[in-house]
Amino acid sequence: MSEIEKAVVVRVSSLADLARLAVTPAARFMVMPVYRFKWRGRVIYMIHLSFKDYYKKYGIPLIYYYSRPIDEDVPDENAKYILAKVDEMGEKVEVSNTTKTGYVSIPIINLAEKPVFVPDEIE
Repeated sequence: MSEIEKAVVVRVSSLADLARLAVTPAARFMVMPVYRFKWRGRVIYMIHLSFKDYYKKYGIPLIYYYSRPIDEDVPDENAKYILAKVDEMGEKVEVSNTTKTGYVSIPIINLAEKPVFVPDEIE
């Protein structure tokens, strides 16, 4: 069996940045899920994309992610959605167990473990 190639990882500076990326396709009535897993004392939130036609290659896998230390006191550890809203008051991003009217609801999918295509060096 051949080894699976690792994806290219790109760390974003905040969960809001990741949410903004996840809702970009919403104009076409699609929302991509955010995947969450725990790895080496951190909670990793990630989006998996394929960057087509980069250097004439097809389907280079990209992982955009945000990570933070695991903190059992943080109420969003088991939240089911990232909610995003932009209006005249500015941008608002929060995590929640429910959806809210006026927000784009990004589902969070909990993974049992780190996917094999995600490099071990992710932090």
